[in-house]
Amino acid sequence: MSQPTEVDVRWLDAAARYATPFVGTTAENPTVAALLVDALDNRLIARAVTAKGGRPHAETQAIEAAGFAAAGATLYVTLEPCHHWGRTPPCVDAIIRSGIMRVVIGASDTHEATKGESTARLESAGVEVIHANHAPSIALSAGHAMLHTAGRPLVTAVVNVSADGMIARQGADRSTFLSAAAREWIDLLRTRSDAILIGAATAKIDDPTLTVTIPGLQSRTPLRLILAGAEGVDRKVNLIAGFSGHRTAIVAQNGAPLNLPASIQTFPVEGLNGRLSLASTMEMLGKKGMQNLLVEPGVKLTAALLKAQLVDRFAVITSTREIGEGGVPASASGSLAEALAWGGMTADEPQALGEDTLTIYQRTA
Repeated sequence: MSQPTEVDVRWLDAAARYATPFVGTTAENPTVAALLVDALDNRLIARAVTAKGGRPHAETQAIEAAGFAAAGATLYVTLEPCHHWGRTPPCVDAIIRSGIMRVVIGASDTHEATKGESTARLESAGVEVIHANHAPSIALSAGHAMLHTAGRPLVTAVVNVSADGMIARQGADRSTFLSAAAREWIDLLRTRSDAILIGAATAKIDDPTLTVTIPGLQSRTPLRLILAGAEGVDRKVNLIAGFSGHRTAIVAQNGAPLNLPASIQTFPVEGLNGRLSLASTMEMLGKKGMQNLLVEPGVKLTAALLKAQLVDRFAVITSTREIGEGGVPASASGSLAEALAWGGMTADEPQALGEDTLTIYQRTA
């Protein structure tokens, strides 16, 4: 199989950039970008991204937009096209009918219904297929891959810490020392997630709304989830008693008595004495088709997720401000960095986030 050229890689880079803002809008389907490029003059003919709700797919939209100009063109697509019938016809069939002569695929699909067979069908129809193993495309579809390999969403946790390693002052909420740049970055993470998860203690102490506040993107607030503890959930918290127009659901042990308004959905999972199984929680979310989960944990939930090895990426935003006496340490034992290393996470290069510093830790293979 041929290798991608430098031009191929640049077009795939463009496709991944185009698709990224739409992550979180495509329901249980992966967010995919498709670019149709004239093979003679390297000119963009048409482009599309998976539609809101997951349908129609990017490939069929781009082909329809290109019309007859698709014949002989090169299709750049961030994820291997589907060949199976679902709620939409197979994209592979549309590619073959259009007369496209070359398909450059950023990431191979891990879905059993697509994996490998799409490439075979295209090649049998005389279409040249190149698998680029393109890192930005692979990152774009990481949640989709996790869902179809591990049966759970890709889990990203984010914690804000002071310069002296505290998450808050005792009895105060954790948002008091967040910079504007940090708030906006977290909001963008929220827009690209299927749900946000917090513990019952955080819901009570911080009393957050977990909404997206960026102008024009407020409607991208995802499902807000509270993990019920042994004492249940305080129904007076903002996420339950407040009206925002956004959905909230409670994850609780099977059969646990909960006194909740009818508008609040309950997701039952396995547990013991009110303590939930995090593995069962992730499996349940996977069965609901969730690909990307954002967790904004407190100290206990951070420790539990790391112990269960259920965090794939952990973002630490470090403020320049100190909390000092009366602060709540970000980790119950040692520093947060030590806890993350113990949990199998390694740090990427720190980067500036306004006046703060962002460090992303990734799970090592």
